[in-house]
Amino acid sequence: CDRQGRLPLTKDDLVTISQKLGYSTRSSFLKNETRISSWQEIGNNGNVITTLSMISLKRKLNEADAEDGVPVPCRFLDDQGSCKLHPEKPGVCSLYPFASWTEVSSDGRPVIHASFQLTGDCPGFYTDKSVDPMMKVLSEYSQKIFDYNMAVNRTTREKFGFINIVQNL
Repeated sequence: CDRQGRLPLTKDDLVTISQKLGYSTRSSFLKNETRISSWQEIGNNGNVITTLSMISLKRKLNEADAEDGVPVPCRFLDDQGSCKLHPEKPGVCSLYPFASWTEVSSDGRPVIHASFQLTGDCPGFYTDKSVDPMMKVLSEYSQKIFDYNMAVNRTTREKFGFINIVQNL
């Protein structure tokens, strides 16, 4: 939560967070609390380049364009490190300690991927010597990751964001 490079919002996030912060109009929320973030992600083999532009929640009120992608502590963390927006926090925050992305398979179908970021600092997650005790939690995260990626797809389909995937052959 204190190392996020950006906080991209889904269309669902725009509704829930604007209500949580007491905004009566989406336009006021967008003007005061968000910015446009654009970035590129390169696939593991370097053969896929994904360009994304999304509406992102400002991690600090005066967040500058130059800070996009740079880890900045989130202004919604309290003194104990808990999220003041919880449970209405951004979908991307709900995925932590996982990172998720979509790639295009060789037959042109989207494939959702996720990786576990073992940092040891996540208060909402635990570790164990075996994966067995974590299977229920991992199953829940699997659904959460799928749901988040579908929300991102709806967001871009409805023109609240942009994703362009280019496959280098």
